[in-house]
Amino acid sequence: MTMDEGDANVRKTFKPYKEPFTITKTTQVSAYAERSGEKSSIATANFYRRPNHWSIDVKPTAYPQYTAGGKLALIDGINGAVNWRKGEWVGYWGQDFEAVIDMQSPQQITKLSSTYLQDSKAWILMPKKVEYYVSMNGKDFILMKTVDNTVDPKDETVQIKDFAAEILPTEARYVKVKAYFFGKLPEWHQGAGGDAYIFVDEISVK
Repeated sequence: MTMDEGDANVRKTFKPYKEPFTITKTTQVSAYAERSGEKSSIATANFYRRPNHWSIDVKPTAYPQYTAGGKLALIDGINGAVNWRKGEWVGYWGQDFEAVIDMQSPQQITKLSSTYLQDSKAWILMPKKVEYYVSMNGKDFILMKTVDNTVDPKDETVQIKDFAAEILPTEARYVKVKAYFFGKLPEWHQGAGGDAYIFVDEISVK
């Protein structure tokens, strides 16, 4: 059985699998096996259609445990949840985050944003600031906006913050995002002296 956004009010039932099928949009696929009248539990998987054809180049190397399946997770339109242990966030340890998005052709931009997570007890802190740059050739970048962090590093609430920046309509093909990691954990932290993580998920260009 498949369910996509257009099936929200449609009554659907399971049908026997006889041949391969094609999905062309974000879809949830559910299936079970049956033999001699006995049914297995239902297995469900979500398949997401990317909202763009952009490519992305990321400068730092993600921490091996926190890759979210690869760098395309940063521009796939899927937002990470507060429960970061589900694996939806890309984590970087002891280094600044820098990524360049190629939108394949010049686009008019009015808003730039990227989303970060803080779980202070787990050494994951908001970046000190995030900078947004644009370019037409991928080499010469112009700084458009700097967004400073407003979340207290001592706040132990697990939380998400969107570092969003409104800009005047600007045409560009490339967007660079640079987030500066917190640095060494301070004396008041249980991991004092260790490096903080940056956890980033979705980068949005509108």
